[in-house]
Amino acid sequence: MDNKLINLNATTVAQITDVSNQCGILFDTARLLYVRGIDTPQKAKRFLNPSKKNFNNPNLLNGMSKAVERLTLAKEKSQTVLIFGDYDADGICATTVLHNCLKDFGINSIPVIPEREDGYGLNQNKIAKLKAENHFDLVVTVDCGISDVETINSLKKQNIDVIVTDHHEPPEILPDCVCINPKIKGQDYPFDGLCGAGVAYKLGYSLIGEKANDYLDFVALATVADSMDLVDENRDIVVEGLKLFSDLKIRDCFKNLIGDADKKITASTLAYLVAPRVNAGGRMGDANSALKLFTATDAQEIFEYSVKLNAYNIERQAECDRVYNLAKEQINKYKLYKKGAILVKGDDWNAGVIGIVSARLVEDYTRPVITFALCDGYYKGSARSVEGVNIYELINRSKDLLKTFGGHAQAAGVSVDLDKYDAFESEFISSFENFYGEQELEASERIEWNIDSPISLRFAKEITLLEPFGTGNKKPYFSTTVNSVKAQPLKSGSPHYSFNTNAIQMLNFNGESDLIPLSLNVEKQIVFEINYSVFRNTQSIKGFVKSVVPNYSNLIDLENVIFEQGLKNLTIGERKIEYPDGCKDLPSNQIVVKKGQGKVYVLSDVKNYYKYPELKNLSVSLFEHEAKGCENFLLICPKSLPNGYAKVVYLDGGSTYLSGDYEYTVANDLHNSDYGSLSTLREDFATAFNVILPYVGMEFESAYSAHQKYAPNIEIKQFIFAFSVFNELGFFYIKNGILNRNTEVKSPLTNSIIYSTICNIQEEL
Repeated sequence: MDNKLINLNATTVAQITDVSNQCGILFDTARLLYVRGIDTPQKAKRFLNPSKKNFNNPNLLNGMSKAVERLTLAKEKSQTVLIFGDYDADGICATTVLHNCLKDFGINSIPVIPEREDGYGLNQNKIAKLKAENHFDLVVTVDCGISDVETINSLKKQNIDVIVTDHHEPPEILPDCVCINPKIKGQDYPFDGLCGAGVAYKLGYSLIGEKANDYLDFVALATVADSMDLVDENRDIVVEGLKLFSDLKIRDCFKNLIGDADKKITASTLAYLVAPRVNAGGRMGDANSALKLFTATDAQEIFEYSVKLNAYNIERQAECDRVYNLAKEQINKYKLYKKGAILVKGDDWNAGVIGIVSARLVEDYTRPVITFALCDGYYKGSARSVEGVNIYELINRSKDLLKTFGGHAQAAGVSVDLDKYDAFESEFISSFENFYGEQELEASERIEWNIDSPISLRFAKEITLLEPFGTGNKKPYFSTTVNSVKAQPLKSGSPHYSFNTNAIQMLNFNGESDLIPLSLNVEKQIVFEINYSVFRNTQSIKGFVKSVVPNYSNLIDLENVIFEQGLKNLTIGERKIEYPDGCKDLPSNQIVVKKGQGKVYVLSDVKNYYKYPELKNLSVSLFEHEAKGCENFLLICPKSLPNGYAKVVYLDGGSTYLSGDYEYTVANDLHNSDYGSLSTLREDFATAFNVILPYVGMEFESAYSAHQKYAPNIEIKQFIFAFSVFNELGFFYIKNGILNRNTEVKSPLTNSIIYSTICNIQEEL
């Protein structure tokens, strides 16, 4: 975890206090601003008051005056303008914005969105077809064009003028035409982070003035969808654009896409609900459906295109899952996670989803990823990166091997001929290792600081002053330290849980996997965000749990809890007592434990942990694990084995073995010593049964927690074993923390999987 500003020195405290006093905010709110680089009252006042009043003068952009001059001439001569956009949400929004602005200016325009199969940028064949069907004298690109030198030269030879508006990284040689791009060096415009729609808006504003502000909802959507940093002018744009998503102003096209008329629209809503639907058409081969939705005026048309995009989104999700799973199989099969960067390809993969797949794989493996799909005899790739790695620069180092490429530091597109793919893969990975090989790549949550005292309502409310949150301005996460806590479902059968801490009441959505770590009497950090809400004029705050991070430094204290879960695991999954086929059978002193990637080390008896000193260098998970980056780790008493790993090493011979497509190694001289000493005699079970029986109707969270209260005279592991068998057979069950008995159940002990498995293990031993 990245704990910022834990040690505040005198100078820092003075700066934060100055911001706090002059802006009338709490010290801790000013502290949040400070860690975001907002360290003076002037910067803070600018940040805390986002508005269109802060917009930069569009005429500071190079090429703007010439573009306005040429478009004014087009208006005077009644010329038709072709607007050529891109198939993603930014390009579609940019095309919509400029089309509307030109219409308001008095120019007839033809908005065009290519499909993904046409490729990114100005496509000569597409332009030629459009030229045959329409007359136009001027082409204006939006969200593309800065790298299309040859196509633009060809258009000029046909006496067609071109204006490029773009925001992608400019090449060394710019097109020979008017170019508006905030990333071009040497201009006076003070902000280079606009999206494509932002640049189109700037051109529109230069033509029609404040009337262009009517389209800031499209610009806000594009800014968020294209993962632009929500700082400086982008922050102002999104704030102003979100105002147009209010109940009274929201367009029918967005209302139909969102579906929930009462939903408050935030930057997160745009990113996770609206943008995927806008992009879905293009990903499934019909990008123009989104453009038609945005430019339609008929209510029935708007409804039909909304339905179509929502249907495309469902298709897209299914196809994305398919390609993602195939990519994971490829990574595992060829152990690609051992490389600094990952490249995967598929001949039947949908090119429309490879960007999403790359983004998901980056989350899984914490390294740059390029996913390729076969398209018309070449591989088309979509690249995503991690913080601190400029993937555009890496790709640029291999540009001689490529057909085309373009993009940003964190995302890029690339195409390569089949016969050059292997060379590109080798050179790209080599470049990564040369420039970033020694860098520790992490995708961990950034924690602002730890809070163990009550959080004030005022602080929670002031955090909302930092909105909108998104790329470049993440919602702040905090942590609080707890030991054992009791989580309760929000209502009967709910997958969502709540629990109390000294700092704030927590809500853990879909938090079932955290129930065991939360209940354990070990120190743990709860990573959470602070949520402030108002309902019926009542203000309230809650902590929304992001992760639970236990400290398992003293595992022996958890010996009995682990033993109990190990017994429960015997009823879960496909398990067998025999060694897995083809496993390496080694003595424990020949098993090497080391950090790295691709290995899961497994223990069933925590006492054996101390026989491997090297295990202290690994992270530890109890019972289950969400694979991230395929880092080697220790898994104790697994319910299942995680995907994404190639090797499983049972450090103590296990008790039962989980099946799967892994390479297995088993220590043949260490076992779970507890299982061999358990009594399976019927009379010992009868004794335990009679001890448990009087406590029906009382609190009984688990056999481990109940032992000292109800059965201290029975050896604890024997008591846990007996109750686990009774619980499995249905003699006793726990509901809402209360022990219940089912008198109708009659069953022999041998019907219990736990009982029978222990008997079989004892025979094997």
